[in-house]
Amino acid sequence: MVALVLLLILMLLVTAAPPAAPAPADECRSTELATARVSTGVLLEHGNRTSTKVRSELRIEVPAGWRFAKHLLLSEESPEYIRAMACITRPQGGQHRRWSEWRDRPPLVTAEKDGGVTVVDRAHTWVNVYDPVDAGLWSVSADGDRWTVRLHPPRALAGARWTEIKVDPGAPGAETATPLPDGGEGATALLWHPASSAKGPAAKKGKQESGEKPPATEPPPAVTVRLKPSWQRSWSAHSNRPVTVLLDRSGYIASSAVTGALLLCAVVLFRRRSTSPTAQQDRTLRNLAQWAVASTLLALLTDGRAVLQRYAELRDTDVWQDELVLRDHGFALAFVAVLLFVARPTRRVWAALAVLTVPPLLVAVLPGTFGLRREALPGASGLALATEVTASFCLFSLCSLAWAAAAWRLATDGRLLPGSRRFPGNDRVLRLRLAGPAVLAWTILVSAFFALTEERAWQRASWLSDRTVPDYGLDHWNDFVWEALASVPRAQDWLSNYLWLLTGVAMLAVLRAWRSTTDVSPLEKPADRLLFLTFFGVVVILGGGYVVGFSAISSLWPVLGMLALYGFVAPFTGRSVLSQSLEGSGRVLATVADPASRTMLLDKSRSYREIHAELRRLDQGMFGDVPPKRSDLEQRLGNLHRWPASPPLPGGPDRLPARISVVDVALALGPKDTWWANGSRCARLSLIPAVPATLLMLWVWTIRGESWSWVLSDHFGVPGLLLEFVSWMTSWTGAAFALGALWRRLPGQRGAAKALPVTLAFALPSAVNALVLHVTEESTAGLAFAVSTMLFVLTVTGIAMDFDTFRTERRYWQSRMGLLLSVYQMRYYSLQFAYLVAQIVAMISIWQFLAEPDAAPQPPDPKG
Repeated sequence: MVALVLLLILMLLVTAAPPAAPAPADECRSTELATARVSTGVLLEHGNRTSTKVRSELRIEVPAGWRFAKHLLLSEESPEYIRAMACITRPQGGQHRRWSEWRDRPPLVTAEKDGGVTVVDRAHTWVNVYDPVDAGLWSVSADGDRWTVRLHPPRALAGARWTEIKVDPGAPGAETATPLPDGGEGATALLWHPASSAKGPAAKKGKQESGEKPPATEPPPAVTVRLKPSWQRSWSAHSNRPVTVLLDRSGYIASSAVTGALLLCAVVLFRRRSTSPTAQQDRTLRNLAQWAVASTLLALLTDGRAVLQRYAELRDTDVWQDELVLRDHGFALAFVAVLLFVARPTRRVWAALAVLTVPPLLVAVLPGTFGLRREALPGASGLALATEVTASFCLFSLCSLAWAAAAWRLATDGRLLPGSRRFPGNDRVLRLRLAGPAVLAWTILVSAFFALTEERAWQRASWLSDRTVPDYGLDHWNDFVWEALASVPRAQDWLSNYLWLLTGVAMLAVLRAWRSTTDVSPLEKPADRLLFLTFFGVVVILGGGYVVGFSAISSLWPVLGMLALYGFVAPFTGRSVLSQSLEGSGRVLATVADPASRTMLLDKSRSYREIHAELRRLDQGMFGDVPPKRSDLEQRLGNLHRWPASPPLPGGPDRLPARISVVDVALALGPKDTWWANGSRCARLSLIPAVPATLLMLWVWTIRGESWSWVLSDHFGVPGLLLEFVSWMTSWTGAAFALGALWRRLPGQRGAAKALPVTLAFALPSAVNALVLHVTEESTAGLAFAVSTMLFVLTVTGIAMDFDTFRTERRYWQSRMGLLLSVYQMRYYSLQFAYLVAQIVAMISIWQFLAEPDAAPQPPDPKG
């Protein structure tokens, strides 16, 4: 019997339920926040941007009775502040990092008279990835063509009084909402008021009376709103999917392939010429052919790596450091090898490149030796960080030095750089003692800003993390190791964005080497025409076709620019001054107005202007007692229209057309004797107006509005301003080169009129791009301003070309303006009228520019 009782007791003990686990400690003292008043809202902004922007706001009136209320008044770096702020703003706890969440400033904390504290926290993010993104207490998930907006209240505020919850999903509004809202606001906003439906009397604001129980409340509703955004915003939210990455990167590859095909066609046309090429011409053609192939290979390496990386991440979410090192370092070294195939540097440069190759090659081959292996995770050693930083530093130096060597080779073979001073008659050599320190300084500058930006990104994502726990320092250390690894492909992508500069150098080298002294413009022969139009499409035209986050049609824009320039120039060459025929023989001016006649034309032009000045003074009665006879002055003007024939014609000398003066012919020739010389001179003259134009465009596209925050968040944003400056300067001077090269074929009698066709050729692709962006409901800010700025640069440059044509008369005038007014035959009232018109146009342009909405750049890519 005793044994049976003992057996029953044992069975009861075995089958008894285990003791309940202790309730988790309430570190945030949630019960003390029962009288807190909370309101929150979220707004989705879809229009005038590529990716939808999500703005959230959280307002909390913290009672004085909360133990951590006064901690909120401390510095943002204080551990007490971090713990208190994490309790009321983080659903998952403060140690969770949010890479996709952004803030313009820390939460606004205001002390109230009753001892309480009011906290207003504003955050934002972009729906530019397929994964959920967070902003404050809200998350947005892009689930296919339906998006879900959810509220995630902190546990500490579960018993607080939620006065208002607001969700504005934007047009066309919400499809479903759970629970159903209490009301609405405006066209699309939904409102919930949980506190008004709570049981018990309304809560009193401020501190509770002694012994008074908090009023009964209900937990905040699990607000969930589903919406169907426009197809444009839905597509842009899938930018991190492998298929969309392939679609995006294929556009860049196709653009490089199209440009390479055009360059190879130009090489074939040059090779078909009957004359044997010189050594310089042969080198430039070989360089152009090599670069046509190399640029396409570089695009395949850069963009193909990005596609393979995304597919690899999808297949294996556990990517280890040693695998990344081998892949990324291998692609980067291949990138350098392709550039060196074109550069063919000197032996000293080869030696420097070999030394820089050793660290990344060792790390790629032997990652385990330096702590970059699976067993090293989750903690990385100091050796791993130092090694990877060194390898990344050397790889960036390698890419920069190879980039510079390739540009130097293309420029020197085309004689685009002045010859050597030490060895006259020889090309300049890329000297390591100058290139080495320059590349080193450049790498240090980029690395310093990369490290500062990464530190800012870490502080932004972990601003509510507890810095006293050991995991924080370990995670911070590992983050820098991973970012050092990621800097290799990012730097490769960044530098590849400016490979078009090398394409422009290669084309200019061929145009200079194969220039003809007899051709009126580069449009005369098929080879020159194709290469010149390609130069305009690649160097001058703004990139377009990047819509809803993809660049699949971007390859069309250089071709569109080529067709625009040819379409605005070729059909109207018959209206140019030099296309007119002489009265008498009928010969075209372009065939007889050679460099030998320039001196004669300039002399006649001065006499022409002086006689017209005498006629004006005669009309105004400004002569003395014996004024000249008008008939004599008119006879002298008539004689100036005679064109000397060599040999003389039977019917006497030719005469200029009635509507064309010797001044018009002199201005039509330009300051130089060939189209190449005119183009080079025009490019140099454009440098002065190009500087303020570039600064304005940098302000419009990279500083104004949201653009500056994007620059500061991009790891290469601040150093990228230098390359953007070079890019804009290259575009302005490239357009000026096209203006000068086409100078003798452009319609119009003055430089300001000649600038119009080139500006229209620049404006047409921009207008098409603006139309496409309008259809996709994306921002077009900056495009109109870029066109107006191009008109300004080319107009000023055209006027400078007219002035430069008569630069030999500068010593006879007190000021440049006096000579310019004499050339244009402008009197004082004409100048005043022109100045008034310019003021009106400037005011209208400035008003339209300031009224234009801020640019909405691409949002930064979240790290996780």
